[in-house]
Amino acid sequence: MTAAALFPLPTSGPPLDIVSWGAGVESSAYLTEVLEEPEERGIDPSKMVVLHAVVGSEFNDTLRDSERFILPLLRDRGVRLVQLSRRGPVEADGIEILDDTHAPTVMHSKGPWSLAQHNKTNGITPQLSDRRCSLQFKGFVLDRFILTEFPGREYRHAIGYNRDERGRAEKDDVYATQTREPFHPLIEWDWSRARCLARLRKAFRITWKKSACSFCPFAGSQASLPELKQRMRLFPDKAVEALVTEFRALFFNPRSRMFGRHSLYDRLAEDGNLVALSQFEQELERSPWSVYEVRRLFFPQAADPTRKGPGWRSTRVRFTGTRDQALAWIRDNIGSPDDTGRVWIRRQATDGPYPRTEHFIGASLAGTADKERRNFAKHWAAFTGETLFDAA
Repeated sequence: MTAAALFPLPTSGPPLDIVSWGAGVESSAYLTEVLEEPEERGIDPSKMVVLHAVVGSEFNDTLRDSERFILPLLRDRGVRLVQLSRRGPVEADGIEILDDTHAPTVMHSKGPWSLAQHNKTNGITPQLSDRRCSLQFKGFVLDRFILTEFPGREYRHAIGYNRDERGRAEKDDVYATQTREPFHPLIEWDWSRARCLARLRKAFRITWKKSACSFCPFAGSQASLPELKQRMRLFPDKAVEALVTEFRALFFNPRSRMFGRHSLYDRLAEDGNLVALSQFEQELERSPWSVYEVRRLFFPQAADPTRKGPGWRSTRVRFTGTRDQALAWIRDNIGSPDDTGRVWIRRQATDGPYPRTEHFIGASLAGTADKERRNFAKHWAAFTGETLFDAA
């Protein structure tokens, strides 16, 4: 039975109030305000639908506090809460409805396909340079549900940007349609993050925690770092998840430290978090490892050929076994690896024109899939004179 059959809503009528709830400070403060004071804020809870995208690596305290404080407000007002996630690695796999109810009791922590699985398969970690992970694991999921569930229905879409995030709100305004009206209530109310924290503290007598994945690069800012270190001590399993994500990504691209110039490992070492670091080392020892052959192409920028443009990567798995077996395979078949577990065949030039190339074979955690763009071999041959053959 579909969600529409369980909760039938007309495709026409007064606009709905759809709320994107990330379980963080701002969106939780908004829900608390409008559900405790609906008449004052001009909100009809019967026309409200709250959507929560489950990314899969949220800290336990955020889920705990959401269950303890926000879910009862939704139940008391009979507000529909829909918890959603991606169903698979490509958009064609669709979305999964994890829960759809007017009486929610549980915050789901993971769906069929998580951001952590995406990172593992691709050998990457989210970057400070963009918010692609949010678009893929939140924006896509919510948009797909809305278009499927409420075709042709007009709605106001409330997103919890605070007054200091006007730039993000202006970008969201671009996505207005005949049926979607972007709505940024905290900006209209002139609420800062501090004001949101104060509202939640008044209602629940706690300091609400930041909503973030364990490996979120934005959690490494000077303002957020103390809270991150504290949470990594409270939840060492999340610290290990993030350290493994970073370790894997750094193997494929040594420039992909989680916080730009700083790695998560260094931050936790600075903090003396020996519990998390010890568990991480144990995870490396007991996990399967693979030998990967990695090639990278760095194209020039279209506007300035002297500057680096897009980068392409070819990844091929050559062997899988234990850590010692993987390193032994490299020594027996390629040569002696360096202290990073790699044998460099071609290093990227540090100066000179683009395109540039690099090529190495090394050992790291298993689980990253073979990956190569359609025309990679053609460009590699053009840049290096080498023809690629499938590894037997």
